[in-house]
Amino acid sequence: MKFPSFLVPVLSFTKVKELSFPVPVFFDSDVMIAGSASASGASFALLQLAELGLTKGYVSVQVIQECRRNLAKKTPSAIAPFEKIVQRCVTVRRKLPDEHSLSLASNQADKKDVPILASALETRACFLVTFNVKDYWPPNTTGLEVLTPGELLSRI
Repeated sequence: MKFPSFLVPVLSFTKVKELSFPVPVFFDSDVMIAGSASASGASFALLQLAELGLTKGYVSVQVIQECRRNLAKKTPSAIAPFEKIVQRCVTVRRKLPDEHSLSLASNQADKKDVPILASALETRACFLVTFNVKDYWPPNTTGLEVLTPGELLSRI
């Protein structure tokens, strides 16, 4: 990617990741819920980008189950939009993470989030999008960056 010469000094101080489209993105449950509950905001915008094919959205079965459980308890009116989003915007990884992936992820995320990180790593996503960034700390060598929806939206 070529940047204008006036940006080169600024970019030399920031981490710039080369992106090719569609960008593989793994969505955590909090982002899926936010995007289902409101048609405004960065979560919904990222899901729209996935529907348009500019990103390749992934979720795990665990994410789907957690979303359905929380939406039924807290925001039942968002269940129908959620199901449409799942159908149109993301690929559901139905296979549970294998023991090797779980072992690798075990020291890179909060205990409850290890299966989510392992699934994100197995999909080879470039980004794990979550509002709980502090719960994940994969090393740069994994190729997975953990960002909030707003941070990712500003990147792409």
